[in-house]
Amino acid sequence: MDGTLVETESYWIEAQSDLLDRFSLPPLTPEQDAALIGSSLPAAAELFRSLGVPLEVPEIGEFVSERVIARIEGGLTRRPGAQELLDDLRAHGVPTAIVTNSGRRIVDAVLPHLGGHEFEHIVTCEDVRRGKPDPEGYLLAARRLGVPSEGCIVLEDSINGLGGAVAAGAVPIGIPFEIELEDTERYLRVDTLEGVGWSRLRELYLEFRAGRASAAAQAR
Repeated sequence: MDGTLVETESYWIEAQSDLLDRFSLPPLTPEQDAALIGSSLPAAAELFRSLGVPLEVPEIGEFVSERVIARIEGGLTRRPGAQELLDDLRAHGVPTAIVTNSGRRIVDAVLPHLGGHEFEHIVTCEDVRRGKPDPEGYLLAARRLGVPSEGCIVLEDSINGLGGAVAAGAVPIGIPFEIELEDTERYLRVDTLEGVGWSRLRELYLEFRAGRASAAAQAR
């Protein structure tokens, strides 16, 4: 969701900076910033505790979430092509789900900015024991949708998210945003969602599955 459908990554960075400033702690390094993209809120909170933030994990989550929500309520930009893709999926009757490392309050703040699109299921960090890159969230979403995870397409902008999709056995498609995504056989990559509709997603799904089948045949 964050960075795939909407541009909220800068809001998270600003809120995390507010947290460090609150306790007069130095800013994150570029490496720490990159590691936090796509991470779960509890995992991020543990990092901030290790850096000296004298709060418990739930308190850190509340501090950051409140500031992100305030920024979302002030305005939100959708990622290019995201709304058009959601509309096309709905027109073709394709069920959709959100799997996010954010909390439900963040999702509820974002949903009004997605043109009224109704997701069949939403899985947040409160619904799982382990966030991305663990596949638990994707596997749960697939069960709720009533389909095997291998039949799902996952759109992600982060290494953590793509790692979870790969581990779940889904077809992972990376859309670079705040961080560069390397070219690899583990997932497909498109530069933007602009011009990507249901027919193109089906092509990408079949392309990925054909590549996996070919690789398996060559390995035998």
